Amino acid sequence: MDLGLSEEQTALQDSLRSMLADRFPTAALRRCESDPAQASAIYSDLQQMGIGAILIAEGHGGLGMAMADLVVAQSELGRALVPLLFTESSVMAATLLELAGGAKAGELLTQISAGEILVSCAVPAESQIIASGAGETAPTLSGEAQLVTEPALAGYLLVDAIDEHGQRLTCLLPCNAAGVTISEQPNLADLSLATVTFANAPVEQVIARGEAADIAWATAQDRMKIAIAAQAVGGAEHILEIARDYARTREQFGQPIGSFQAIAHMLADALVNLEGARILTFRAAAAMDEGEDCSTWARMAKMKAAQTFRDISAMAIQIHGGIGFTLEADPQLFYRRAKHLQLAYGEPLDLQEQVGAALFDGKHRVLEA
Repeated sequence: MDLGLSEEQTALQDSLRSMLADRFPTAALRRCESDPAQASAIYSDLQQMGIGAILIAEGHGGLGMAMADLVVAQSELGRALVPLLFTESSVMAATLLELAGGAKAGELLTQISAGEILVSCAVPAESQIIASGAGETAPTLSGEAQLVTEPALAGYLLVDAIDEHGQRLTCLLPCNAAGVTISEQPNLADLSLATVTFANAPVEQVIARGEAADIAWATAQDRMKIAIAAQAVGGAEHILEIARDYARTREQFGQPIGSFQAIAHMLADALVNLEGARILTFRAAAAMDEGEDCSTWARMAKMKAAQTFRDISAMAIQIHGGIGFTLEADPQLFYRRAKHLQLAYGEPLDLQEQVGAALFDGKHRVLEA
């Protein structure tokens, strides 16, 4: 079993890492936290490299590449802590549009691939978004979705809604549609997140209904979990490097603190967990590429990688000592993002329950031939 990257994947990794180091250092991230519109510049750079077209079919101007290639790219976005709308648009929204089919969905896929538009997704956490008059040409939405990613930079929203009969719908409408109110939602990661309220907001098009909508959302969320797991692996890798370098140069009692067993063992344990998360993430991507049922793999990868990122970033703060807790130092940037990724696109306890259920139901074998 070859666990290494191909020549093409290595070239993708190297070029993307170089570009992000030049165009999106932590100083640029801090500017995005103060002014979310600043993220538009890095999104444009990523589009020019074709990163947003990785999963989109060639017929829509995309590259038609594999999930394993996406993992390579998303790991680099995670290393740099790039904000999340680019990924949500090119992975989750693109998957929903791909599976919906139709002229409008195809048009938007082509625009996403070309970098002409970004699409965010509104998924209600508790209360539901109701589509009234869903049998008509222009139904309306009422309800609320929280933690919607950067709607101010997106052109369209894809909304997970239900009609009066409980049938699931995937609804498409412009972010500036009548009846749509966007309210900034403060969060630990200082990402641009919002509460979006729909008050009889007219839907431009229902792109999927019933079972088709169920399948599309399940597939999109699986892909998004794998992408987020990859970002967590990349972020964990970077903050581990930062902690290692600090332990090499920071001295106490006349020697680098990395020479003390307590620090060395922490770093070694972190590396072991990081490599486990990386392999699990690529395994989940391979399952999707090979047509397996990858839902459980995606959940395990996301759960493991996000927890590893959280643990390593917390360790890095501890290694840095007092300075690690300050906003002027970089470790807290990684810790805050790690906590957000841990809670986004599937909370840890929900993922544990779902993975456990798959294990007990015999849907996921503990050992594979």
